[in-house]
Amino acid sequence: MKLKSAFIILFIYLSFLSFSQKASKTSDEYFKIANEFFDKNDYENAILYFDSTISIKSEHSEAYAFRGVCEYELKRYKSAIDDFDLALILESTYAEVYFFRGLTFIELGENTKACEDWTTAYSLGLKKAMKLIINNCELDTDNEKSK
Repeated sequence: MKLKSAFIILFIYLSFLSFSQKASKTSDEYFKIANEFFDKNDYENAILYFDSTISIKSEHSEAYAFRGVCEYELKRYKSAIDDFDLALILESTYAEVYFFRGLTFIELGENTKACEDWTTAYSLGLKKAMKLIINNCELDTDNEKSK
């Protein structure tokens, strides 16, 4: 009788363990779901899934970057900057993050920082940053230097 009870308890435990492992998602699965919400401009739900991605894999630079864009779109600029900073700590050559952090700095009235970020984005190969640099930043030209 004791052996039968032990097998039943072991079976229940293993069934529970198997179910809980199947129920939990990987960081990549959460990231995929987050991107589906992101693509639908459902930024609040996207943030929830980016949070889940990060809680499983704290070094997921893309999750921080995309969460930052969500925060930017929701006009929560300080939170966006925080996420962009974290993404850049993890991946310092992430040109798109410099680009979006620059957009966020402009919204905060920090034009110098925005121009620095766009210049970095451009130097990392993100050519579309040049349009923002031309339209928003003071450029040193040879003519100005000779004055």
